[in-house]
Amino acid sequence: MSLLNRIFRGLIVVGLLFSATLYAKSAPEVLVTIGTANITSDQLDNAVASSPFATQFVAMDERDQASLRGDMLRRLVAAQLLKLEAESQGFDKTASFKREMDTYRMGLLYRHYMDKLREKMVIPDDVLASMKHQFMRDPDGVASAKSAYKVDRYRMVRLATIQKLQKKYGVKLYQDRITIGLMADTVLMDGNGLKITYGDIVDISKRPNLPNPEWIKAQLYKRAEILLIAKAADEEKIDVSSQLNDYKNERLPALMLEMKEHDWIKDERVLKRYYIDHPEMSRIPEKRHIGQLVVKTKAEATALRNRILRGESLFSLAAAYSIDDFGRKNSGDIGWVEEGRGMPALDQAASKLADRQLSPVIETKEGYNLITILERKAGKKKNYMAMRDRVRQVLINEKMRPYLGELERKFGVSWNVIQKPANLKNNK
Repeated sequence: MSLLNRIFRGLIVVGLLFSATLYAKSAPEVLVTIGTANITSDQLDNAVASSPFATQFVAMDERDQASLRGDMLRRLVAAQLLKLEAESQGFDKTASFKREMDTYRMGLLYRHYMDKLREKMVIPDDVLASMKHQFMRDPDGVASAKSAYKVDRYRMVRLATIQKLQKKYGVKLYQDRITIGLMADTVLMDGNGLKITYGDIVDISKRPNLPNPEWIKAQLYKRAEILLIAKAADEEKIDVSSQLNDYKNERLPALMLEMKEHDWIKDERVLKRYYIDHPEMSRIPEKRHIGQLVVKTKAEATALRNRILRGESLFSLAAAYSIDDFGRKNSGDIGWVEEGRGMPALDQAASKLADRQLSPVIETKEGYNLITILERKAGKKKNYMAMRDRVRQVLINEKMRPYLGELERKFGVSWNVIQKPANLKNNK
């Protein structure tokens, strides 16, 4: 799942966005305009393709496809609104965000450069022949041997590459400076256009005391390797601007959402109060194992009720007389029904019955019913700690709806719904 989907997982979207399926066309269509930014059909297709439902999408009917695409489009709009608000508040101009983007960029360059090294890992013909001979009739063994060879070869090439770059850029490591009294600006590595300070690898505000020196050295070596490889990748003109822009477009909405969540939930007391004020959230309803008989007239139901009271079995009579197909097939045993889930009249009657007690005649849209409760599982209430995450998500969703409405009014949102062409209405 992508970061964007993780950010908006659980976001409740009210209403369908479409009266007909959105159809992708040969050229990207502008589906929504937010301020001066557009969301196109290609972006929507990519979002659907990256969702957990991607493999099921083709098998869905038209209505379900439209619903899924509508939900994904609404999430893209929410992300764009949050991004615009983050930019309007200058999140992308802060020193911390710039450092984060620079770190991410170096990571991208490092991965691209190292991937190119791996692609060059070719097994010599004589070595490959030896492997096939050693693991004759064992393709899994050959595959494992090839993988191990490439891993060992890559390790050696990687080390040789780092040593070569250290020499090229005149890198010097100052491990002897890792002692008590280190300052944030203490230089631990420098070279041609490269520098690492203690503050680059340790946040002094969070770690005021000197961590384990060996741990610091390990972090220094890791950062030095990334810097060297990233510089080499830069010189080879490796372009990661597209991936970097994608990350920015995901990260800014996340930062905006984090800030709003902090505003909405300043401390634990807010969640506890919401839990107390919404007791229905934590209640697990009672479950009842129901026996039922349904007939067409009140007179017939009354007559059957009298027979049951005189000793006949509701279940035998249901098998013979019930007009409910499922009930007749199962001799009146309709299984477990959760409180509040059945027809209101039956649910209300069940709430007043003792176990094995026969109900009065109950009129419903299905006919005239008689019910009894064979057994029940009592309802209960979940405590705060068991419900904390759920309470937090519900509260955020509740706050999110009006907040997104404010952003829509602030930046302006124009929906361009693609209707089904007239000549396709009767063709599938």
